[in-house]
Amino acid sequence: MRYFNIPDPLLDSTRQMFRDLENDKRDTKIDLGIGIYRNEKGEAPVFKAVKKAENILYQNEKSKSYKTPAGNSEYCKNILDLVLGKTILNERKEKVGAIQIPGAGSGLRIAGELIKNNLQNKLISIPNPTWGQQPFMFEKAGLKISKYSYYNQQNNFLDFNHMIDDLNKLNSGDSLLLHGCCHNPTGADLSLDQWEQVAKICLKKGILPFIDLVYQGLGKGIIDDVLGIRKLVQIVPEIVITVSSSKTFGVYRDRCGMIAVITDVDKAKSKSLETMLSEIARELYFHPPDHAAEIINTLLKDEVLKKEWLLEIETMQDRIVSLRNRLANSLQEKQQTDFFSFLKVQNGMFSLLPISQEGIMTLRKENGIYLMPDGRVNIASLPENKIDFISSKVCSLPEFKGKGS
Repeated sequence: MRYFNIPDPLLDSTRQMFRDLENDKRDTKIDLGIGIYRNEKGEAPVFKAVKKAENILYQNEKSKSYKTPAGNSEYCKNILDLVLGKTILNERKEKVGAIQIPGAGSGLRIAGELIKNNLQNKLISIPNPTWGQQPFMFEKAGLKISKYSYYNQQNNFLDFNHMIDDLNKLNSGDSLLLHGCCHNPTGADLSLDQWEQVAKICLKKGILPFIDLVYQGLGKGIIDDVLGIRKLVQIVPEIVITVSSSKTFGVYRDRCGMIAVITDVDKAKSKSLETMLSEIARELYFHPPDHAAEIINTLLKDEVLKKEWLLEIETMQDRIVSLRNRLANSLQEKQQTDFFSFLKVQNGMFSLLPISQEGIMTLRKENGIYLMPDGRVNIASLPENKIDFISSKVCSLPEFKGKGS
């Protein structure tokens, strides 16, 4: 008897794209699929401030002992301050519980288990479209999933009116996934007024918002990117938030994030909320890695390093905006229309190009240009000297003949 006579698995389109990219030996291939920030040299840089903080940690670290399953509590406090600000934290006081987690994916799974264990309907409504790992994790947690309108792929803009219609169909005891900023894959974000409208619907109907925040600082700025979240927290009594530090601090491979529950229930205290989260986490892993969390603590408590980090992330954000404008201008020039103007009003690393599957495969096979299978393009990975080449190949696809004219 043999138990592992397993055939090669069938790859989904995303994993097939990554395999094709890895096997492509052309020096000219262009990776616009993998979701990381690259500088003008095509490198995924380490923040200078992060490296300096890491060196300080190396010199002063006295133990490699385990943290608790709740991880680094100082890191959680620092991230909560960065996301919510001191005013909200002082208002909520002992009604906020948070634990450190190993990156975004674990936060999704913990949130899924949390919703399954505590909400009567065991349902989460997710934006259409959204990042594919989100529904995957929620399904693994045993949640029912519905979709709400978010983005009109015909006119390439946020579809807020239909979004509100769909949210009004949700029931008390449902949960709602919201991207904190820089929506993945579209780059289309809610305005502050729209955040307030969503918050009031959640309050009125008894819907639990779950906010997934991954790109703070890469949209409009460290503070501006979370103003919508702060508005929602001031209106809605209970919220779940996950935060990834991968992009904001460039600690991708070191896996560092946080999940928090905010409530107004009299009996609930921070410690009881943290224990609840830790018990779920222990079913998935035992201890989160501490290295990146302690680096971030070192950075944030040093005013010189914090200022240097803020300047670095502001420079990254400015560069992403510049790349957006350059790509949009190049596409519009090649197309001789304003069809691609939507790129200029979107935020963060990603946008969704309206390209067919045939077009995506043509770009991949004939030109070595790799997009995600849904047409998501990583603006932050655009090689500056190849923007015109990329736009010319996109506009040469048959589906763009006369588009927008």
